[in-house]
Amino acid sequence: MDEQVIGSGEKGQLVTFRLGRETYGIEIFKIQEVLHFREVTVIPNAPQFVEGVIELRDRVIPIVDLKKRLGVGENGEAKRRIVILDFDERPLGIIVDDISKVLLLEASQYEALPEPVVGDRTSNCIARLAKADDELIIVISPERILTRHEREILKDFEENNHREQMDAAASSAGAA
Repeated sequence: MDEQVIGSGEKGQLVTFRLGRETYGIEIFKIQEVLHFREVTVIPNAPQFVEGVIELRDRVIPIVDLKKRLGVGENGEAKRRIVILDFDERPLGIIVDDISKVLLLEASQYEALPEPVVGDRTSNCIARLAKADDELIIVISPERILTRHEREILKDFEENNHREQMDAAASSAGAA
């Protein structure tokens, strides 16, 4: 999935949310929907980075706790939400503390991360910073929440889980 960057003079919308004490944001066109928090079902032998799954409109969606993923300290649970992202042409849910607001930003309000902060760009999902209302917002790139290797593991896990469900359905239909 290619990242779209707001060009000079263009405006873009950023959905902001809290993780601990900090404000983060994701460009609105990368978000499918925002849900009130619901319990996730923990799946045995799921990849370590997957918190669990939820069912949404007959689809099983893997859920990642973004605070754990980013190593952000625990600061209460506030009004936790699950943000459903369009991730590798299938949905992925992330748990956040609370949705703040949707901002309309100019290209000039975005800034690159300072070089010493960047770290390993292959696994770092922080794309850049945005400035709004005297606040710095950490902009997340959803396509970099998981590494390429983790995406492959997740895809294999989903395919194997789907295959097991189909086998179980066929077995129960044959037994009837």
